[in-house]
Amino acid sequence: MKSRSLIALTTSALALPGITSTANADSPPTESSFGYRVSTYEEDNLPEEFLFLGDPERYDITIHQFQLVTPVGENYGLTLSSSYESMSGASPWYALPVFEGEKSIVMSGATIHEQRRDYNLSLRRYQDNGNYAFSIGTSRENDYYSWSGGFDIARNFNNDLATIAGGVSVSNDDINPTDAALFNRVTDESKRTSSAFVSVSQIIDQNSLFQSSLNMTRHKGFLTDPYKLGDTRPDSRTQWAWSNAYRRFVNSLDAALHLDVRFYNDDFGVNSLTLNAAWYQNLGDNWQITPSIRYYSQSAADFFTPVNDFSLYGVPNSSDYRLASYGAVSGGLQVQTFIDDMSLVFKIERYVTDADYSIHNGQSSPALVNFTRMSLGVSYTF
Repeated sequence: MKSRSLIALTTSALALPGITSTANADSPPTESSFGYRVSTYEEDNLPEEFLFLGDPERYDITIHQFQLVTPVGENYGLTLSSSYESMSGASPWYALPVFEGEKSIVMSGATIHEQRRDYNLSLRRYQDNGNYAFSIGTSRENDYYSWSGGFDIARNFNNDLATIAGGVSVSNDDINPTDAALFNRVTDESKRTSSAFVSVSQIIDQNSLFQSSLNMTRHKGFLTDPYKLGDTRPDSRTQWAWSNAYRRFVNSLDAALHLDVRFYNDDFGVNSLTLNAAWYQNLGDNWQITPSIRYYSQSAADFFTPVNDFSLYGVPNSSDYRLASYGAVSGGLQVQTFIDDMSLVFKIERYVTDADYSIHNGQSSPALVNFTRMSLGVSYTF
């Protein structure tokens, strides 16, 4: 089993896009491990004062995740992961103005039931001074199919105290919306996505490390949401993200501080800032508790409209709350225990949004979402 100092320093810490763990980066797995996690995600109902028509009950999602990591020969590691997601609930359909300038939301008229399955396979080759990996994946819903592939590579320098990594990936998505004839939706559309990242990691001393990465993602094709009335978006989107992570293990407290900051920009006009802090506290020999807090703020897209303007047919405009200006604060608590070759983990998170929380400019939406997320996982090394 890994030392808990190392676990406290790196566990789930470098999970931002383009951020990859440098700990044991060039050591292939010597044992196999299997993990399972079940998560529930529940959105709060839309407040009655904003509901014009439809079902106020928003999405409930249950996710089952599986992962198998196993050595292949002396220098390879194979990772196989899959998930099954079931979703039910209603979502904002469009927004209408009402008396005295108030805005009201029309929700989808019927409860949505969907399932999604995805599978991913990665083979990593470990070398004396780095590693590289190829990955493939597929995802399927009743109206959606996607495949993806990727490659990443890392090389160590400065007596293995510094690492430069990079990677590229591509995906192709096909969408066949349901009830297309009834609601005049598109029947068959697709989009293609390509992305690349480069990161630099530096071990500062025996108890701390820093990593910075730059990500670029390019979407091309059908980017409109066919399930939102009056939604029209450009047929391309370029996204940039600069992510930074700092880890510091505190020997006297047997704990580690995780700090993350992420700056984001795209040509939809959205700018965002993400700040995240977590404290990984070891308790005794077999327990670890991790409180965390996260702040997020974004500006509105250039074509966001708080109420739908159906006279703008064919012109980019959307009332999708995800393209509005808003801020969000979330807090979480994770408890993990280690029993011989087994690990059990429980996590709960509460996420709250509000237009007043944002430090960015732009119009907001009454359809902003609050949610609670919980997960329970187990992993076993053999």
